Amino acid sequence: MAQVNTQYLAIMQLDSNELYARRNEESSEGRLIRKEITRREKINYWKGDFPVHKGGRDGTMQTPSRVGQVITYVKGSK
Repeated sequence: MAQVNTQYLAIMQLDSNELYARRNEESSEGRLIRKEITRREKINYWKGDFPVHKGGRDGTMQTPSRVGQVITYVKGSK
């Protein structure tokens, strides 16, 4: 008979916010959490809401970065 991993079953019950909050743990639970995130991405299943980015310290959103954008200029436009 197959042995049931109760720790992984408990992690499967967590919602998306809890998984993302704990994904950087350096333990066996952290490994199982990252495994569960990967599993949910592959089957496109998420339980609950996603974490919301609030921006800087005071809650204002930061301007998007322009790093890596290609800008083309038309001769005579500037």
